[in-house]
Amino acid sequence: MKIFQTYKTEKGKHQINRGLLWEYRLEDFDWQKYRRVVVERVIKMGRLSDWYGAFDLYGGIRGFRKIARDEVVDLTPRELDFVCMALNINKTETRCYKQEQLRCQHLGDAIMTDNPDKVYLTPPLKKKRSV
Repeated sequence: MKIFQTYKTEKGKHQINRGLLWEYRLEDFDWQKYRRVVVERVIKMGRLSDWYGAFDLYGGIRGFRKIARDEVVDLTPRELDFVCMALNINKTETRCYKQEQLRCQHLGDAIMTDNPDKVYLTPPLKKKRSV
């Protein structure tokens, strides 16, 4: 969490940029009900001040980490890798990773291995037996 080492001194000074939630009416926006959407947007497009604002809103780094791990489902592999590294989360414990595993098993469009970094988009070729 060296990325967020200045959070203690910046605590309470930042708010989430309203532009991240451009399609919502923020006058009556329920920040707790839509916390998954807010956290996803901060991960995908937020600046450091947006991260700090989200930390303040959702119970510090621990609260944000819990939402990112248990509720967020729509992240690219790159975004997932970053958030796992930044928040010290095991990738295989995230809902996003588990959801992708289930999707791949159900659709059969990829073969997942025990190593979460190796994904085959098509099955490996089998060697032909000679007769």
